[in-house]
Amino acid sequence: MTRVALVGWLGRLAADELGAVLRRRPDALGAPPPEDLVQLAARLTARTGVDEVVARLPLPAVQVLEALGGPNPVPLPELADRLGVAADDPALDATLQVLLQRALVWPSEDDTALFTAAQLPAPSGHDAFEPVPPAPSLRPADRTEVRDAAVQAATLLLERLPVLLDAAAARPLSRQRSGEVAVRERRRLAFTTGLDEPTVALLADLAVAARLLGPDGVRFVPTLAYDEWADRAPADRLARLLTQWWSGEPLRQVVVRALHELPPDTAVADVVSLAPLVRWTAPLQTRALDDLGSVVAGIVDEATLLGVCAAGALSPLGRALADGRGVAEVAARLLPAGPPADALHVRGVGSVIVSEDTDLLDSLVADGTLAALKLRRVAPTVAGSALSPVDTLAALRAAGYRPARDAGPGPVRLHRARVDHARRPPARATVDPGELAARLLVPTQRTPDPLELIRQRAPQLRADQAQLLATAVEDGSPVWIRYVDAQGRASERVIDNAHLSGSTIDAWCRLRRDDRAFTLDKIVAVAPVRV
Repeated sequence: MTRVALVGWLGRLAADELGAVLRRRPDALGAPPPEDLVQLAARLTARTGVDEVVARLPLPAVQVLEALGGPNPVPLPELADRLGVAADDPALDATLQVLLQRALVWPSEDDTALFTAAQLPAPSGHDAFEPVPPAPSLRPADRTEVRDAAVQAATLLLERLPVLLDAAAARPLSRQRSGEVAVRERRRLAFTTGLDEPTVALLADLAVAARLLGPDGVRFVPTLAYDEWADRAPADRLARLLTQWWSGEPLRQVVVRALHELPPDTAVADVVSLAPLVRWTAPLQTRALDDLGSVVAGIVDEATLLGVCAAGALSPLGRALADGRGVAEVAARLLPAGPPADALHVRGVGSVIVSEDTDLLDSLVADGTLAALKLRRVAPTVAGSALSPVDTLAALRAAGYRPARDAGPGPVRLHRARVDHARRPPARATVDPGELAARLLVPTQRTPDPLELIRQRAPQLRADQAQLLATAVEDGSPVWIRYVDAQGRASERVIDNAHLSGSTIDAWCRLRRDDRAFTLDKIVAVAPVRV
């Protein structure tokens, strides 16, 4: 049984070995952490987590998973025969170690066969097992020249982006339904700023991703976060842009890491020759791309424009991204501090509050309930607000004040949009892998087997139905259930990879195409899946 074998293998690992697996599978560490090896095995075999990890595997690992085929165990000699290599081939052993360290394969109790959690279809062709990555054409690279070119590109980037955003402040940009700056606006910006269209497109996309440009109805305008960003040191500004670029299109990371693996002091002589290495590194992400060479060349062009690489070699900024180090720290050592500012200060305001009662203005600035206004005294009788007159009036009235709006057109202001921080995806909660591994391997009191738990918590099921559901929990096989929700609505589901979690069964629901939790006492019938 697939999951039973996984639980047994996990229990045979040393604490440091299990910790190494968990560090490579953060998808299994979400809160609340797994309470035992059974729950851990269920998380490690959950389809969403497995698909996420498999998508980042190199070609030989994918070829092994394709050769394993499905949930049935495959003897090692048979696997080697399917791949066309010897059972003791060192390259095959190294690839299996990669998969074992991610709990994507695991051995049977007698170590004679292999199970897998990944369900990859068998390849249509018979490509030979390819454990060695292809080598792109290389040439020598001078570190100083690469660094200087990257610094020049990064400095130019920090000069160009404010030009684009100031143009958007003077004339807001229309946006497409896809959430991007409209093509005609990019052309207008290219004409206005003197930049080429690809550069404008990249800068506009980065500004939106970094929330320096935000939606205001059907338009894009600079946000209040842009004012904050502009006040920061050059290294911090650059780090924010590069981080957003890095977390965008997944192939960007693949290309940068491929450059990172090149021999020291070398560069790619022909960018297109990097494409086979990129395809080897991420075969599942690149299979649908017919002209991968053009895609890779486009990513390298972007990276060059941002200072991530120069002349086909990775810069110190690019190496920081690939290593997961702080980009701001590296940028601070590279970028010039810039000339000292003149004795002039420019503050952006959305509106002003005027009062001859200076004590009242003092109380407004100190009022914590008005923090969203970001009030600043700009004169003894004047305070600047970050929000528009309408929003400032509403905030003052909500705080109990009775302001009056002056007649007239009001101050001229640049367009600014608020940033919706609530839309940011929540960070994945994790625990320390080493501590969790040590705790999970400590012997605990006997846990009732699945059939015993199901009989206790689903007494409405017949004995044969309880046994069928317990078998599905033990081996992860699909099973049909009729489920009645809290509102009394009945539905028929086929579930896979089921596991017990207290009084519920967590499983992949084919109807909803997602993981779902089913309360045991609401499962009213169980049957085999009809073929």
